Amino acid sequence: MAERPSEALKRHTCYDLLPVSLKVIVFDTSLLLKKALTALIQHGVQSAPLWDSETQRFAGMLTVTDFIQLILHYYRRSSLEEALEELDQLQISGLRAIENSIGCLPKQNVTIHPLDSLYHAGHLLIDSHLHRLPLIDHSEAADTIVSVITQNKILRFIAANVPHFPELDCTLGELGIGSFGRLETASPDTPLIDVLKKLISRRLSSLPIVDEEGRVLNVYEKYDVLMLAKDGPYYNLDMPVKEALLRRTPDFEGIHSCTTQDTLGRVLETIRTTTVHRFIVLRDDRLHGIISLRDILRYLISLN
Repeated sequence: MAERPSEALKRHTCYDLLPVSLKVIVFDTSLLLKKALTALIQHGVQSAPLWDSETQRFAGMLTVTDFIQLILHYYRRSSLEEALEELDQLQISGLRAIENSIGCLPKQNVTIHPLDSLYHAGHLLIDSHLHRLPLIDHSEAADTIVSVITQNKILRFIAANVPHFPELDCTLGELGIGSFGRLETASPDTPLIDVLKKLISRRLSSLPIVDEEGRVLNVYEKYDVLMLAKDGPYYNLDMPVKEALLRRTPDFEGIHSCTTQDTLGRVLETIRTTTVHRFIVLRDDRLHGIISLRDILRYLISLN
């Protein structure tokens, strides 16, 4: 009998996802936020672990969501001049203080030991509604930040190491994977501030940009928000989203689409060979649904 994905994940630890040589970007909480955001852009990543040098402990993750929360906070209470002046001097620890004051402090303590199973890691990601999970080795003297694993890395592992199980030949429609029906979208002329509000209030990682006929023109991703930090005009938030997308980095991997008639095997092969954050499901060239990596991982872990 073919091995099930959940069985393979139980047999392997988080260490098994790590390459022989890897780079981990870690920010001290005393670092200026502006420098940290610049470093995220330079390295093409959406998040990084934080380190408290005084306590010698892991201090959470800095993510794009933190930056969006900060933008919305300043948009509501400050002028452009005041916001830019404060941001130039704001440390990461100061960002945490602001998030705490407005009641949106992110979860700080969701970590996993490198020797825990990938099955446990997958469940933590799904149950905690996280996209990434830091590997931390705790000791009495100090923490050791080993790496960060993501839904994408676990799915790539499954695609590469569990190549034969029956559901691979089933279509996405047959398996019932994805979200359909009333989907959150924006038009090209939607103000950027409204897009950011939707990303936060609906806990979305992206928002499809569609025309009046429902055709997908583009996708605004959380990572695109970092371009505001790079270019300087943090608070030109009333620009249409189509203008904001012109600031996108040239290494954008593009929009990945599929239909409900595509097989799970085809989707996993795409994940194995390409950087994918989600699949836009099309029907008659129009938006029909969205399949997130969480949708796929949740389904695969459930197979017993």
